[in-house]
Amino acid sequence: MSPDKRVARQRSAGISMGNYTLSESEFETIRRLVKEKTGISLGLHKRDLVVSRLAKRLRTLGLGSFAEYIQVLEADSEGQELVHMINRITTNKTDFFRERHHFDYLADTLFPQLLKAGEKSGQRIVRIWSAACSSGEEPYTIAMTAAEFFKNHSGWQVKILASDLDTTMLSKASKGVYEEELVEPIPGPYLKRYFDRLVRGNEIFYRVKPELRRMITFRKFNLMNPRYPFKVKLDIIFCRNVLIYFDPDDKAAILTKMHGVLAEDGHIFVGHSESLMMVKHLFKYVGNTIYRKV
Repeated sequence: MSPDKRVARQRSAGISMGNYTLSESEFETIRRLVKEKTGISLGLHKRDLVVSRLAKRLRTLGLGSFAEYIQVLEADSEGQELVHMINRITTNKTDFFRERHHFDYLADTLFPQLLKAGEKSGQRIVRIWSAACSSGEEPYTIAMTAAEFFKNHSGWQVKILASDLDTTMLSKASKGVYEEELVEPIPGPYLKRYFDRLVRGNEIFYRVKPELRRMITFRKFNLMNPRYPFKVKLDIIFCRNVLIYFDPDDKAAILTKMHGVLAEDGHIFVGHSESLMMVKHLFKYVGNTIYRKV
């Protein structure tokens, strides 16, 4: 058999890694489970990724095939294995001060507006939701930006809810410990002020100081929940680089629910490749990937 014919036969049979082959029908079953439980739409091009990300999990469970793994998923009434699967196949790329213009807008425009309104009303609390916080770089960056701005304004509180579907990332985020190379985007004065330097053997880590950590509450949250049960309206939502995983109808539903929990004139920040054109009746464009509730 020629190499080209061999490759074609392998492709028709399924994507393989090591001893594991994922057939087209098995991939469709996994896609359906992910969509039903999380709303995330796995594109057809994600088939290789699913195999590479889940092969180690199958070995850990002592399973011989994806067919056996699907049986485990479907029999898992508590949904624990589904969580393991989602943790492995979702992408968690993030950095401190990623898309720096968002944090400049907070410091230069939005926080001054909230300060002025709060001093007038007496409500000196800013509520922020980091809706896909991953390993924590985003909410800690928000916290540093807020701490810097409000440090000379007594009586103010900044409360940040940081949520994600990936429990592994939430655990890392709540610990607030980062390798030296990961903190490189943080300005030197901020790093000194808000982090403790740790030496572990030959490696250097940085740990978020308690005063910054106390500004943030970490919670597991599924954006596909039918309701967003916030008791108090939010001033700001960061929902960056997560909407790209949802189909148009689910994306619109998520943004509609976020609109409902935002305060009057509340702001939402999205990723560099995302827009809110599908709900332009709910949000007004005010800057590069920055929108205000209308």
